[in-house]
Amino acid sequence: MIVARDVKNLDGMLLAPAGCELSERQIDILQSWGVEELEVEASEDQVKAHDPLAQLPPEIVAKLSDDLRARFWKPDEFGPVPAEIFKVMLLRQARLALQAAAPSAS
Repeated sequence: MIVARDVKNLDGMLLAPAGCELSERQIDILQSWGVEELEVEASEDQVKAHDPLAQLPPEIVAKLSDDLRARFWKPDEFGPVPAEIFKVMLLRQARLALQAAAPSAS
């Protein structure tokens, strides 16, 4: 497990720097210092496994994006909220496309 951001105690003392790899012993020590959570780096495989857009071929993602843009009225011109809604809808469409492409378990 690789630490993504510096881990500090309440007094600002550095307990684990960003980029260091934690062993089980180091995790136990951090817990004894009261660290309940920290950010870790995800591997590229982990990111891809949880990102439906990364699992689809680029041409399918482009088609899904084009189809959604046709439903929106100029989504890029209205700021961050419509852009975020567009992103959520695109992720949903990607998940549905993956489910449709997956072989059904019978």
